[in-house]
Amino acid sequence: MRRFCVATLLIALAASTAPVRIELVVTKKVALRGELEDLVTFGLLKEMTCDSAGNIFSPSNRKYGSALNAIVRFPPDATSFTKFSIDALPHLQNGTIVDFGLEPNGDLYVLARQVLKYSEVQVPIEFGENFVVHYDNRSRVLSQLRLKSNMKNFAPTGFAVLKNGEFLVVGYKQAEGKTFMITQVVQTDGNLRSKFDLNPAGTKTSNEKTVASPRVVDPIAIKANGFVYVMRGTTTEPVYVMSEAGQLLKTIELKPPGLEFDSPKILGNDLIVEAHLPPEEDNTGIKIRTAPYRRSFPIFNLETGDIAAEYYWHEQSLGIACYSPGLLTFIGQEGSSPFEWAIFQAKPASSATANSSLRGF
Repeated sequence: MRRFCVATLLIALAASTAPVRIELVVTKKVALRGELEDLVTFGLLKEMTCDSAGNIFSPSNRKYGSALNAIVRFPPDATSFTKFSIDALPHLQNGTIVDFGLEPNGDLYVLARQVLKYSEVQVPIEFGENFVVHYDNRSRVLSQLRLKSNMKNFAPTGFAVLKNGEFLVVGYKQAEGKTFMITQVVQTDGNLRSKFDLNPAGTKTSNEKTVASPRVVDPIAIKANGFVYVMRGTTTEPVYVMSEAGQLLKTIELKPPGLEFDSPKILGNDLIVEAHLPPEEDNTGIKIRTAPYRRSFPIFNLETGDIAAEYYWHEQSLGIACYSPGLLTFIGQEGSSPFEWAIFQAKPASSATANSSLRGF
């Protein structure tokens, strides 16, 4: 009897600490029209983000290629847009934007690379100089800084503006199935101040030979809570917490290990991501990727590394753009209107609806 009571208690404790699963429901839809619909690009190296007023910032492709030539800002009602372009800048007329960062005053910074050569399908394959371009909130170029640090030994994929006006550039190199993450702190004159290997022994690149998003491989730098969080889209790699002076302070181990994801957003101690479903096997035993029957958005607690809650729904072609308490904004194509791009606002289902849905989860 005593053994039974202990087992019952353990089961109850496990249940109490399991992540709460909450279904999302669409509460508002705003269609993207005209030129704006053509400009918006979702799901590249830098996912969308939003400012405190709810304006959405999206990367935009140069036509007929994969290079990013602009960042587009538009309000949640999609009635207007502002374009922050690199096309008229020296050395960047055919360049590509690697990452962008938004400051509290509305200024926008982009990390851009000169492209020396494109493939036949217009993919950048050879790069020249690297620049940080500073725009004000009206899209006027305030400065174009050439980065004089050597980046030939790693691929820059993300950056953040540090407190003293310097820049933290993050990137990677690969060897033997491992990814090595590297940071550089670049001074305001473009010279290198310091370089640091975050994982000198390397970390397993991915669970599979292919990944569902480039974010699994490409590090990102997210400013939040007075820190800079550097991460790849995999819980196999820890989150590196850096100061706004570019110094490594600590690491956070996200659990469970082996989960791959994209679209990370941080709000307070919450880190929300879109989880990738593992590949499935057909009747021949060959691993295949099938259309997901459920989209999962786990929320990690950045103090413990555990998943505290999980949003989910069955919409297959919407990507997360903004995260705020009790409200998420998505961009994409709804299943009922596959040819129409739109902004979708989603909220947790009501308690009655959520409980009903969770019984069949």
